[in-house]
Amino acid sequence: MDFDKTIKQVRKRYGVDVSVREDERSVFLSGECDKWSDVVAIGKMFVTEGKHVVNDIALKGYVAPAERLPALSDNALDGTDWDVVVIGGGISGCAVARELTKYKLRILLVEKHSDVARGASGANNGMVHAGIDLKHRCLKLKYGVAGNALYGDVCKELGVDFRRSGQYVIFDSRLIRFFAKGTVKRAVKHGIPGVRILGKKEIAQVEPRVKDFAVGALYAPSTGYVSPYQLTIAYAENAVQNGAKICLNTAVTGMDVEKGKVARICTNRGTFTARCVVNCAGVFADKIAEMAGDRYFSIHPRRGTDLMLDPKAEGVPSQTISMGPTLKSLSKFGSGSTKGGGVIRTADGNYLLGPDAVEIPDREDTSTDRQSFDSVFAKHSGVCPTLRRSDVIAYFSGVRAPTYEEDFIIERSAKVANLVHVAGIQSPGITAAPAFSKDVAEIVKDYLLSAGTQVAANERFDPVRPRPVKAKSLSDADRDELIKSDPDFGKIVCRCEEVSLGEIKRALRNPLGVTTVDGVKRRVRAGMGRCQGGFCMPLIVDIIANETGVQAEDVTKDDIGSNVAVCKIKEVGQ
Repeated sequence: MDFDKTIKQVRKRYGVDVSVREDERSVFLSGECDKWSDVVAIGKMFVTEGKHVVNDIALKGYVAPAERLPALSDNALDGTDWDVVVIGGGISGCAVARELTKYKLRILLVEKHSDVARGASGANNGMVHAGIDLKHRCLKLKYGVAGNALYGDVCKELGVDFRRSGQYVIFDSRLIRFFAKGTVKRAVKHGIPGVRILGKKEIAQVEPRVKDFAVGALYAPSTGYVSPYQLTIAYAENAVQNGAKICLNTAVTGMDVEKGKVARICTNRGTFTARCVVNCAGVFADKIAEMAGDRYFSIHPRRGTDLMLDPKAEGVPSQTISMGPTLKSLSKFGSGSTKGGGVIRTADGNYLLGPDAVEIPDREDTSTDRQSFDSVFAKHSGVCPTLRRSDVIAYFSGVRAPTYEEDFIIERSAKVANLVHVAGIQSPGITAAPAFSKDVAEIVKDYLLSAGTQVAANERFDPVRPRPVKAKSLSDADRDELIKSDPDFGKIVCRCEEVSLGEIKRALRNPLGVTTVDGVKRRVRAGMGRCQGGFCMPLIVDIIANETGVQAEDVTKDDIGSNVAVCKIKEVGQ
């Protein structure tokens, strides 16, 4: 790349003077800019094949908020020693930890929140992508296609619902439908099965609500849907069942590096050692790399907002559909910045609209705003005009962790011998995790063997995580038998989602020890219906208090400090 030429282009386009230096792995940028969107856009201008971008261009006047750390300090882990420490409890970290339990290793996963799946892994639409939007061979494509093929078996082992119901990308222009032939050819080349173009009559039969404007559709049958947080939880629980330790409310605050290796890991719960460290820290992956003296890439946070529809909403499509690119947006299709979203049928039977893609400077800004709500609804209701704004019962945002190269980083550090990076994991990260976690486990195993650590197969490894009981989905006869064995399954606590007391009690006995309101919600969907917990939350708080032996005012919604109740104002019977 001609850096001098690009610097001149930046100055002309944005009025910003940028300083550039490079080494064998990275291009480093510095300077100051008035707009965050310009900071990101400038970083992308310096992407060059074979190198990463480290973007230190500052946003003028912006002071980054301090990272949210657990309100807990003890010595629970102080002085302990591990074969492998995995940093981060998203889909990446939990899948890697589970794969590593196939070996006889002392494995620790640390997560700073009160539960796993608290970042992007718990705030996305759960689409298992076919990979049709990826134009060039990259790690996203490699692991996305491979991971998609593994989903049926993985979800069966882990007791998680998975539906492979396909995706329809709608065209309202014959010219766009013509260009889609290139996508079909690329799908064949990349090994994506069954992708084809449907005509106007065929798509109208599949989804009648698009008959007035659709001239055809691209059909990707291998697209599927999973609950991303339930899959992440299942990976974590199976890892614990197979011998891993998961320590929640545990944040990595520093590392000591000696002789080219991570010697000690410092946390709010003590300092400990590890023979190998796996960086699965999501939006903080580059910060963890920096702690280890190996900062050679940058994460630029990207927020996506999804809208959740009432399961009983009328006028929703029968299939998962999305609008294809317009002539104006065609050049950006497959750029990697967003998968575009759509009207998406979830694994739980309701629908989501979205997401959008907004570049933000704050890595933990999961706020929602009117602008994102309006833009998401306007875009995706266009493919199904019968949708109503009143059908939206909730909306949420997640922050993705892209690199400037818009690809995954899955490799052993070139600078720190015992450090493995699993970074830049954005969409299709949920799709790709079953595949890349296997390779990461192999990388760790190979390093440990080379460093003189014995690595034997774990003969007791059990890939099966028992499927949680879901009384709502049982037949009347099976439900009657269940209630006879335990009457708590006949007591409905969450009426919207028909969740019983028995299911909530079992959820509280999970292998991770999570006893929060949102922990229950993520496991059995109590509080996810139309009323969003308005009726069942007080009941759930009391159930948690009774099951754990604490006072109701000590029960938290999620992280430490998020107490649902402040104090008792009156005792019953007074």
